[in-house]
Amino acid sequence: MRLFLSSYRFGNFDSGLLEIVGDNAQVGVITNAKDYKSDGERATSVKDLFHSFSEIGITPHEIDLRRYFGNTEDMALELDKYDFVWLAGGNTFVLRRALQYSGADALITERVRNDTLLYGGESAGAIIATPTLKGVEFGDDPYIIPAGYVDEEVWDGLGLVPFCIVPHYESGWEGDERMIETLETEGLPYKTLTDTQVLIISDDNEVAE
Repeated sequence: MRLFLSSYRFGNFDSGLLEIVGDNAQVGVITNAKDYKSDGERATSVKDLFHSFSEIGITPHEIDLRRYFGNTEDMALELDKYDFVWLAGGNTFVLRRALQYSGADALITERVRNDTLLYGGESAGAIIATPTLKGVEFGDDPYIIPAGYVDEEVWDGLGLVPFCIVPHYESGWEGDERMIETLETEGLPYKTLTDTQVLIISDDNEVAE
């Protein structure tokens, strides 16, 4: 199982990410955490993210999960194209619902656990890898309903790691302190990530950079 988890983009480890994924790497980027934005804002945000990948020599391809809502079979075929998937930042609760509606949550979890898919994620994408979204509501609105979504909240993560992640620690994100308070009250283990840090997990070994 291989995971590259960050608070913002690739932290201070962009060259290290390229080493992990190899030359001429192509990545499927799941951008649905940004679905709450206007079309123009969403497009600008995705363009900026893709530029970050291109700068380090990785070719990004957008995976818009909305195309696969209720169509797990085609979702599986799309994921077959990649051995590296990146879950972009944005609203964690919107991203979690998109993963559920498309069936990508179960597909990605199985492939990551079988080590046939490298999982990368920043901010919301890193949080999704954890057991629960508890405490995230202090930074992300769980009640946003973008077009094509329904009025519900999903609070469980993918459980790829046994601890919670608090992103943007000491980076100005308004939710970090209250998220930590909630996790400590619930007795849930957690790790913090500043915007320059990354957490790399390979074969159950953790390396913080």
